[in-house]
Formats: sequence, C-alpha cells, structure tokens
Amino acid sequence: MNAIGVDVGGTKIAAGLVSSGGELLRSVRYPSSGPPEKLLENIARAVLEAGEGSEVGGVCLAVPGFILSKENKVIFSPNLRTIEGIPLKEELGRRTGLNVTVENDANAAAWGEFRFGTGRHVDHLVFLTLGTGVGGGVIIGGELLRGAQGAGGELGHVTIQATGPRCNCGNRGCLEAMASGTAIRRRALELAAERPDSALGQLAAERDLLGEDVTRLAREGDEAARRVLEEAGVWLGIGVAGFVNVFNPEMVAVGGGVAEAGDFILEPARREVQLRSMSPSRDLVEIRLASLGVRSGMLGAAALARHPSGECVLGG
Repeated sequence: MNAIGVDVGGTKIAAGLVSSGGELLRSVRYPSSGPPEKLLENIARAVLEAGEGSEVGGVCLAVPGFILSKENKVIFSPNLRTIEGIPLKEELGRRTGLNVTVENDANAAAWGEFRFGTGRHVDHLVFLTLGTGVGGGVIIGGELLRGAQGAGGELGHVTIQATGPRCNCGNRGCLEAMASGTAIRRRALELAAERPDSALGQLAAERDLLGEDVTRLAREGDEAARRVLEEAGVWLGIGVAGFVNVFNPEMVAVGGGVAEAGDFILEPARREVQLRSMSPSRDLVEIRLASLGVRSGMLGAAALARHPSGECVLGG
C-alpha cells in the first residue's frame, strides 16, 4: 500500500505519494504562507491531490520546529509560526479522511536517508541538514531517537561556541549559528569587508551575497570564499565530533543546500572529527553527503506514516 509524505517548510508544502519500495510516484507543491486556516487548507489540498486515484494507508507531516509527539502538535517553529499549537492530526484527518502522523522535518529526512538513501546499509546514523538553519536526526539500532516528549534530536541547537552569535532559538553559539547557510552569509559579508579586493569583496560591493555565491567563488579559486567555507566546516566538525562521541554512529550523512559545497566544508569537518572525537568511534565513522536531496523529507515522512492500527504503512 502507498503512503503520503508531506514536507512542510517555511515557504512551501511538498506532498508525495510513495510506494512501499520508496519510489516517489507523484508529488505536488503548494505555498505555506498565509494564516493558519489557509495553511491547513493547502496541506489538505496537497494530500488529496497527491493521493488522488490511489490506495493510501496513511499520511505523515514533516514539520519544522519542536514537537510534542503525543499531542501531534508543534509548540515552537521559528520559521513557520502559523503552524504552532494546531492539533494537526485532528484537523487534517477531518479534512482528508486519512490517518495523520506528525514528525519533525529533520527526523523525517533522517529516516528517509536511513530507509532509502546514503544510510540504508547502516543501523546507526546521524543525519544533519545544513540550510538556512541546521536540523538533525539520529537513528540508533534502526530506531529513530525521539526522546521523552518527541523533541529529541535537535542537533542544530547544541552549543559549540559559548560566546558565538545569537541563534534563532535565543541561545548563542549553536551549531546552527556557526555552520548554517545564514552563518556562512554572515561570515562572508564580514570577510568581504576585510578583503574588498577579493572576488567575494567585489561581488558584495555590487549586490547582496547569497550562500550559493560563496560556493561558486570558492570553486573558482577565491581564497576569501574558501576561507568562509573552511571555517564553517571547522565548526561543523566540532559539532559532529561531539555527536560521534555520544552516539557512536557508523555514518554521519550531511544534506541540505550548504552541503552542495562538498569537500570545501566536509574535509575540514572530517579533520576536526579526527582531532576531537575518541577512538574507537572516530575509527568507525564515515562522514558522507546525503543522497536524496529535497526528496528526503517526503520519502522519510511517507515511511513514518501509520495505519490507524499504529503499524507503519510502508513497513520497516
């Protein structure tokens, strides 16, 4: 039987019909902007359109923010405040006629990589998604780590620099504040001002810098851009080293838009992990790029969708 995975982000809703083998059969997109009622309406429309004409066993919403799993409710979502406090299972179940499960978006993406992507051959996986923010998910012994309330696995909000920049969560020096796309842009603007003759500095004088600009300039050989990415990679590695020591994973998979910088970020991260994590964990772990890209959230959410009986629709 098929399941529907819905990846709800700050700007868009992506819903996909997924087969038991992890094949994305159909996908649709709607905006996530607007008041709560409009958001619910668009999610329901996306679900119904994705599943039209097919047998669907259940739906899982992958949503950003801190979730109370028993209540199927988001209590804090800095990038999508309109979703906070809504009884999502009840509201969307009523609109779609399907059994609805709610999961954190990074947890769902982690599960997608574990079931169908880079981590499908391991039992112990740490997943990080580097975008505007930093999300994370942990799989231990083939089980998704959720914590006592369902709010576990917030790897992006581990402090790695006590006096670092303010994070969106209100803390200072979180991994998100040091190695996200937002952090890279902030550091790129600082370095552009320090090195106005660099390609990075010249571009910053012409227009607003974007994260992808830094990656492009690094590939073209600009030393300032390469330094920005290397610094982000060092901070990423400091965070990952801690995760390696705590979770002893076989693999750390890194996804998200920032990961498109590839070895400009991953190589310094790998060096830090070797310097800072402990044997035997550091000798086992591989740090690799995630493979599913933007599909990870939909695929992982679908794999977490449940029948009314509580069984996963896609098994596993």
